[in-house]
Amino acid sequence: MAQFFLPPEALTDKVFHLSGPEAYHLVKVLRYQAGQPLTLFNGKGGRFSGVIEKINPDGSVSGRLTATLESPASRPAARLNLYQGLLKSSHWEWVLEKGTELGVSAFYPMLTPRTVVVLREAERNKAKQERWSRIVLAASKQCRRAELPEVKEPIQFRDAIKACEGKGLTLVAWEGFTGATARQTLGETLRENSARLAEKEFAVNLFIGPEGGFSEEEIELAESLGAKLFGLGSRTLRAETATLTACALIQYELGAL
Repeated sequence: MAQFFLPPEALTDKVFHLSGPEAYHLVKVLRYQAGQPLTLFNGKGGRFSGVIEKINPDGSVSGRLTATLESPASRPAARLNLYQGLLKSSHWEWVLEKGTELGVSAFYPMLTPRTVVVLREAERNKAKQERWSRIVLAASKQCRRAELPEVKEPIQFRDAIKACEGKGLTLVAWEGFTGATARQTLGETLRENSARLAEKEFAVNLFIGPEGGFSEEEIELAESLGAKLFGLGSRTLRAETATLTACALIQYELGAL
């Protein structure tokens, strides 16, 4: 069954009122009627069953919650924060969609000296930010996820890696590990930190470079700040492939896959 996003402000004493895109999708696309049950999630871990009581003349939907549901997928204690070198539009949006399915808690688009994408005026940046949020919302609905990942504003690599110093476990993918497998590097690091990974809200900060990868200077900075480097084997992966591979491996070790 499909699930629909229920913003906190749309709920009062178990009575909900949906408007905008969610109501349009319910009424105009899926043709829901009064009396039909539906599943809702609030983006903060809560999932609910409800029933539509009224479809209003303005197209909005009113109803009430009937039960609180458990999330269909177990959520690991640790948070997976993805610091991704900003990619070309379609590749970045693919990372947002699939990363959401794989349980990424927050997306941090990064700007580096090798980033191909150029962000321009504030209005275009805001429009991109809004589109990215819609992609994450749609992916959360599709995979029946109870949490809605955050999509942060673009940040410079140097600022991002410094902000992570001493906060959780910081992992940096680097193609310079020629021939080193994820089992030897990433897996070993995760197993060494297994006790910390079980702590509630412990942060795993995953850094993946843009199409051109990280420079040696960036890698040196990351290491000086306590980051752990890892490789993904002898084949050179595209940035988006490396991202999803690393996310899946980390979530497997966290017990989420």
